[in-house]
This record gives sequence, structure tokens and C-alpha cells, in this order.
Amino acid sequence: MAHATKAALTTQFGASTTTRELTYNTTRRLSSPKRRRISVKNPARAEIVETSPGLQELCKCEIPPHIGRADFVKQMYRWADMTYTDGGLATFGKRMTMEALNESNAGDTNGYLISVYDFKDGEEKVVAELICQMDNTQVQTYDMILPSMEPGEEGGIKKMNRSGKDEFIEGQFFVISRKLPTDESVGKVLKAMIKRMMSAINAYYAFGSPFSEES
Repeated sequence: MAHATKAALTTQFGASTTTRELTYNTTRRLSSPKRRRISVKNPARAEIVETSPGLQELCKCEIPPHIGRADFVKQMYRWADMTYTDGGLATFGKRMTMEALNESNAGDTNGYLISVYDFKDGEEKVVAELICQMDNTQVQTYDMILPSMEPGEEGGIKKMNRSGKDEFIEGQFFVISRKLPTDESVGKVLKAMIKRMMSAINAYYAFGSPFSEES
């Protein structure tokens, strides 16, 4: 059965900022279906520093607990790599590059950074950076739903785990933010990029793959 998602895009790119700033080194990139193989040698990582200002949240969508975070982000990375790195200039009129965020030695990542380039004063420069990643909210999960034997239980049901313990997964929302400051001349480009990404997330919900949005 298909699942739909709704993401609330902000209409003003000048809204208040969040409390995170991106700092990074050159990262190795995850493999794309068309090219590149994952290498585990000398992995560099982009890091999100949670205590520094510098990001403006543009959009976020809630990811249901039953969706595996690692598979979701890995597929979204590969989709974004083809859409923005390979097709950014042709589709959006800007050259773009990508880096994985907080990448583990096993190749898993909780998000990615998209850098958008344009020519300023005769030189090609980064004019915008989108940070797309799962947040670090702990979401409680259950593997059993039983009729409640006690009065007052919500909805007449009782949620629990077979282990008898509380269980959690990390990441409630997939958040798209931009690093500040950003060249305001690329506002329309960023909105078009986000709209396309939301379509891919919907496709993952419905069909298990973001690439289905292209069909």
C-alpha cells in the first residue's frame, strides 16, 4: 500500500536560523548506480557541529519508524548525486557537487551536503550549500500492539516490545537546511531543488526507491 508524505516548505528564505553550523573536510563519496565504487581507505568525514549558529531550516519531513534510516539516506544520496551532480547544470543551470555527512567506516551516512556554484567576479564560487540529513531525535519503536487489559489505555490498545524493553531509533525528521550566508540570487534554484527532492522522498515512501519519481 502506498504511503504519502507531506513536507512543509518555508516560503521565506530569510527566516530564523537553527543552531548548527557545517564544518567539513573533503569526503569520499558514496557510490552511484552509474559510476564510482565505495572505497574504505582513509575516510574523511563532514561533521555537523550542533552548538554553533549558521544554518537556516528550509524544509523537513517526518520519516515513519518502519523505514530503515540507513537505506533511506543511502538511496537518497545516490539519487541526489545523479540529479544534482550529474544533472545540476542541465536541469537547474548550476554546477553542483556533493559530500557525505558523518560517514562511518562501513559507508553509512546520515545525510549529504550539496554545494551550488556560480560565476562571481569572473571566478566560479560556491554560492549556496544545502545540508540534507536526518535529525538526532530518538524515536521510540514497538513490535507488538495488543488489546489493552487496563481501563484508560489510549485507543484501547497497548504497545510493547517482545524484549520487554524500551527500544529507540535515531532520526525522526529528514531536514533540509542551507548554510548562511547564501547568495539570494539562487533562491529560485534552491526551491526547485527542494521540490524535486520532496518528489523523490514521496517516491521512496510509495515504491521503495527515490528513482521511481523519474518514471
